[in-house]
Amino acid sequence: MPDDNAQSLDPLTEEALAWLVRLHSGEEAEDDWQRYHDWKAATPANRDASRRAEDMWSRLGPALRRKGTPPVAGIVAAAILVGAALAYSGAFGRADAWLADEATGIGERRVVKLADATEIVLDAVTSFDVRYSSTERRIVLRDGQIYATVAAEPGRPFVVEANGGSVRALGTQFNVRMNDEGARIAVTEHAVRVSYGAQPSVTVAAGQGVGYERRSGLGVPSAVDANAISAWRRGDVIFDNKPLGEVVDDMHRYGGGTVVFTDAHLKQLTVTGVFSTFEVDAFYAALEGALPVRVTRLPLITVISRAN
Repeated sequence: MPDDNAQSLDPLTEEALAWLVRLHSGEEAEDDWQRYHDWKAATPANRDASRRAEDMWSRLGPALRRKGTPPVAGIVAAAILVGAALAYSGAFGRADAWLADEATGIGERRVVKLADATEIVLDAVTSFDVRYSSTERRIVLRDGQIYATVAAEPGRPFVVEANGGSVRALGTQFNVRMNDEGARIAVTEHAVRVSYGAQPSVTVAAGQGVGYERRSGLGVPSAVDANAISAWRRGDVIFDNKPLGEVVDDMHRYGGGTVVFTDAHLKQLTVTGVFSTFEVDAFYAALEGALPVRVTRLPLITVISRAN
């Protein structure tokens, strides 16, 4: 979940960085530099984006040059520099997650047992703080996804706070997943009470889910697929007509390095399928067979462009 105070890459700057990766990969075509300059000159917005990208590049490595770097070294350098540029811009998410009470890294999944015997399963790139008192058990989810099996303790409710909302357990097992705009809750046992803003809270029973976000507020509980809820704990992710941009964000939690799209419209292509979180390379290989895209894998970065 990106920090609201962090600067993130806009799509045009991301596209400009993708051009720089291509131009310094050792695989550039004869006319790629001219095509890049044509792209820069096409609109004032493109010019501004290329200026930002080239500024990042020049701060983090040698000045832009067409020749003088062996192809293989150029690929590695391009990947490192663009990865560093993305980190510099805040695109890797919340730095304050490093200070969380509990956290997982990319590709890591872990089970934590709290002081009251409540068990929390953390997905990859997930973090939370523990705020227990004599009257309440509260955890504050900073990022990612958890599955909670709550220990009963009458008189001291268990609450998960997530992105402006809260989930109060009514003796239960449930899943909470944060996203850019809010969170999604799904219940597998008993029920929870979900609150968001000034709206009336809703009770979500086993086999149901509900979401909330800044723009649309708190939704209405509806039936969910129990198999899909538990898939990530088995090492699978299930996508049903989900935009490629969101799919890539999900898969990034499990590895594969930074992903740059050369065309922001490609993020709207839809993906349906079941993929293993342990085989991220296979996921990217499958994209070329399912969508009109070309996937270029470099050591630290993946570039997704439109298929020729």
